Amino acid sequence: MNQKSEPSDSDYLAVVENLCALNGKLEAIVESSTNGIAEIDREGRLIAWNPSFQKMFEIDRENPDRDFLFDYIPSQGDVSREMLPILYENEMVVLKDILIDNDDPKLQRFLEIKLVPLNIAKHVDFIVIVKDKTEILTALQNRETFIKTLLDLIEDIKIDNRKTIYHLAALVELRDLTTGEHLRRVEAFTRRLAGEYSAVYRSRDSWVTEDYVDDISVSSVLHDIGKVGISDTILLKPDKLSEMEMDMMKQHTSIAGRALEKHRGKKDFLAMGREIALTHHEKWNGKGYPQGLSGTKIPLCGRIVSLCDTYDAITHDRPYKKAVSHERAIEIIATERGESFDPEIVDLFLRVEKDFNRINSELG
Repeated sequence: MNQKSEPSDSDYLAVVENLCALNGKLEAIVESSTNGIAEIDREGRLIAWNPSFQKMFEIDRENPDRDFLFDYIPSQGDVSREMLPILYENEMVVLKDILIDNDDPKLQRFLEIKLVPLNIAKHVDFIVIVKDKTEILTALQNRETFIKTLLDLIEDIKIDNRKTIYHLAALVELRDLTTGEHLRRVEAFTRRLAGEYSAVYRSRDSWVTEDYVDDISVSSVLHDIGKVGISDTILLKPDKLSEMEMDMMKQHTSIAGRALEKHRGKKDFLAMGREIALTHHEKWNGKGYPQGLSGTKIPLCGRIVSLCDTYDAITHDRPYKKAVSHERAIEIIATERGESFDPEIVDLFLRVEKDFNRINSELG
């Protein structure tokens, strides 16, 4: 058997030269990266940083005013000074989105923070990688302005409000091809459920007329119009949203409310569309959003569309989940009676659930 010869001094020298060359390449990559990259210890103390990190947080390289990572970003869950020793001991890599708030919306920043434990360098315990995703906030603000501008133009040229509703709803459909069928189904579900409400409670709620049923049906297609203001990276994400992304997604209700603010209190499709868009994620028990309304403080139109929207969402595939059967949907909605949904609305749904199933089959 041939024995492997011992490495010579020249072999060792070659390895050292290669490592030095590799280190030089890595250093060049770090220095030129558009992501902020820094080294910290287990106390969160900044040891070193690249030019992008310095620019992101306006660090004075010669005389930094602050020495710790958490002087520049807010502590949040796993990304906090207290958690660093635990993360290090368990070799846990943490990826988290953090919103750096500011009184001036123009100065808000949305950062992706990645903490990577490092146990090969003296005094350095973590590599921190920061990606600036503020363009998501900028896109949100720009799209909200776009909706308002479009509404002003529509009002100026006096387009019929019913046509306006469908034109506005089409904006979301352009970005999400599943939206068109979803809107048509929700409109049909809403018409059936509101019609049943009118038939059962007309003597008590005389204002729920045939005209009201027609209005709520048409206006229901605006329930998700605020999603025009949500970044594609969130709206079209095929996986489950992170906590921060979910918070951003929830803003679609408030975006619609602000965009349609001038129609508040009016008697037209856009006014009801605003109420629906703003309240269709409120819950009967007060645990919904954006305002945490409860019971009858939630407008009737919002309560009706909430159930119709939920039924459609759970009986159709989404990139992050599979559809459930009509029978399972009935069980889920019945369980949420008095929790997510108005008990009376749930009872009406149970009276007409076969019609919901038929509409689902007809409209796909």
